[in-house]
Amino acid sequence: MNKTLIALATSLTLLAAGTANAQIGKAASEATDAAQHKIDEKQADSKAKKSGPVGKAVNNVKSGYHKNRSKSSADKAKQSLKNAG
Repeated sequence: MNKTLIALATSLTLLAAGTANAQIGKAASEATDAAQHKIDEKQADSKAKKSGPVGKAVNNVKSGYHKNRSKSSADKAKQSLKNAG
């Protein structure tokens, strides 16, 4: 009986550790996405400054999109880290 309980506890511990590792991996992926969107946002801002009126409008929309995606990815990364703990 004791061996069965120890085996069950060990299995549950390993399962929890695997879930935590998956959440940490997900958090890292989301953080990478957030960083990439932040880079794309800055590039769109730069292009908007150098563009004419239409290009400025297009690049401002791109910048806004990447800003929102960056924030969303950062929030998801934070949530994944909370779930891992």
